[in-house]
Amino acid sequence: MDDYDLITELLPVLGRSSHEAFNVFNVMHHGTHEKQLSNIFRWILDIGGSHRFETLGQRVFLSLIRERLGPSADLPDGPYSVRQEVNTAESGHRLDIADLVLENDSTVVVVENYETSDGHGHSYNSYLKYGQRDGKFGVVVLLCASEYTYLQSDGWERATVITYESFLDRLVDELNKERNYAQLHAEQYSFLIQMHRKFAAKGDEVSDSEFLAFIDAMCVSGEARRYRERPSDVAAEKFASDVAERARERFEGGREVLKRVKDRLKIYARSTLHSQLDGKLRAGSVREIRANYVGIYQWIVELVVTADDGATSAQNFEIRFGPTAWNYVENESDSLSLGDGETVDYSKLFIASTGNRRIMRQSQVSLLEVLHGLSADDYRLRDEILALDATR
Repeated sequence: MDDYDLITELLPVLGRSSHEAFNVFNVMHHGTHEKQLSNIFRWILDIGGSHRFETLGQRVFLSLIRERLGPSADLPDGPYSVRQEVNTAESGHRLDIADLVLENDSTVVVVENYETSDGHGHSYNSYLKYGQRDGKFGVVVLLCASEYTYLQSDGWERATVITYESFLDRLVDELNKERNYAQLHAEQYSFLIQMHRKFAAKGDEVSDSEFLAFIDAMCVSGEARRYRERPSDVAAEKFASDVAERARERFEGGREVLKRVKDRLKIYARSTLHSQLDGKLRAGSVREIRANYVGIYQWIVELVVTADDGATSAQNFEIRFGPTAWNYVENESDSLSLGDGETVDYSKLFIASTGNRRIMRQSQVSLLEVLHGLSADDYRLRDEILALDATR
């Protein structure tokens, strides 16, 4: 089997189980932004909070910092006050907001909470100076989901890195040692266990059926031969490296293809689709073609409609594809309208109306056809947009 088979066979079984376990963070879509997680970590670190374990959160956090700093670190147990969203910049300088600050009479711990061990634009020196003001002992901490030392630069290589996994692993372990905590404070314990499962790398265990599905994929893709290699740990590292390299090639190449689809679709919309729709929309006329969204929404070409009297129309149209189409299907599934027997196919474009009546339909035009070039006498996109316009 070739590399394409390896990736396409393994990717589904390396993902999450189709029968996802209940987790309050998944239900609430909570923890997708650093501020949300900072709120919870402040709650854990705050003495006397509703968690009912008093100073335990601080003691666990400080013990991890000491271990990273080494035996010479003069870091007292506390207690510490805990503040959130603290400006560390000197007077007259641009704001530089630290996510958390732990402080007592002698020591200040300044914490930047982020997905990776990356200062992402904040100033390490600003954080450190703030911690060392008034002669106090200052420590700068990167609290993160993943530690990647190559991301740490501009002073951040000197920061103390504490991962969510290390913090939550030890906190849960200490809580399990606390006599009757789980029984006396069942709601708090359940919340923390679910947080541990969500944000600690080892929280969600893989089931036997998922391992068997992985083995099946290894056999189908022709990669089962790797099980004969010894030593097994070296074979595992080689396999992980090979998969990562091939997946990286596919990911980067896929992004470039998406960019080309967007460019060609934008050109087609301006040169051909615009004139095809002229005078035919009930909503008005297409006055502008835009394609300037970013992030998960960047795979869109928007047709901005203005009513014939010059007023702004309440309804524009969007051509969505790839990750952007997926995002809408996942989060606004009630707006997707499929024909009889039709299933979602991300190799196709999606046509959507925005405004008072939000509807998205799957186009018959494929991304590959866009790459190859749509002809001037291809009216499929025009007809699909007019069909949506007629439903408003």
